[in-house]
Amino acid sequence: MKRIKYVYFYFLFLLYLIVGFFGDVPLINKRIYENLYNYMGLMLIPTLLFFILYGFVFMIPNKKRRFFWELRLYYLYVISFIVVYIFILSNLGINFKTVSTFEINTDFIRKLINKSLFEYKIGYLPTYILYEFINLSLRFKQFPFHYFYYALYGLGFFIFLLIVFGPFIRTINRSREKRRIERKRAGMNSVLIEQFEMQEKLGKGEKMSTVKSERKTSYPQKKNKKAKAETEAKVEEKIARSGIVFKNTVTIKDE
Repeated sequence: MKRIKYVYFYFLFLLYLIVGFFGDVPLINKRIYENLYNYMGLMLIPTLLFFILYGFVFMIPNKKRRFFWELRLYYLYVISFIVVYIFILSNLGINFKTVSTFEINTDFIRKLINKSLFEYKIGYLPTYILYEFINLSLRFKQFPFHYFYYALYGLGFFIFLLIVFGPFIRTINRSREKRRIERKRAGMNSVLIEQFEMQEKLGKGEKMSTVKSERKTSYPQKKNKKAKAETEAKVEEKIARSGIVFKNTVTIKDE
């Protein structure tokens, strides 16, 4: 409940900032928005979406599920920058065909800054990050520029795989855990049936040695769904007849 209350304040603060962009509100100077636009440019759009969606992710009560979707949100935010960078480089004539023979020079740096700041208006900060990324090939001259270009594509493809196949892997792990619990439950049911029948036979006056010998050859494990359902029904019936009451336990985890 505390988390949900904080989210309400978080959304109210975002709404206050958005309203301040279109009109005059107390405590907010218009120059703040001018500075934000200068530094982030059109990348303010994915940044604003990131913060809005982060509020919804923060409302998820389950800690593991919240962390799962929080990671996907960060992945999407990073991949939006990578797509913009690849788009700008492609408009500067850099692609898989030309990158192997491409050489960085002063004219290219000038065109890069002009394209980023004045034509596509991605802001100072994203432009600076792209500029530093390209400068890596100048600082580490033993690695040509096309290595870093391929690394940019590789990073984007890797994040895309995490976004797409992450939920698929999560579903596989859930199904495995479900099968493991079902196998454990089936084993417990078979043990309960054996114990009930042993108790019945001992109550009828049969010897322990005879009961143990019969136990070794009885109740083979059946793995079809019909057999499992019959076994569970049999266990429930015997538990009802014997009058056994199972107590529920509750485990409280601090988030």
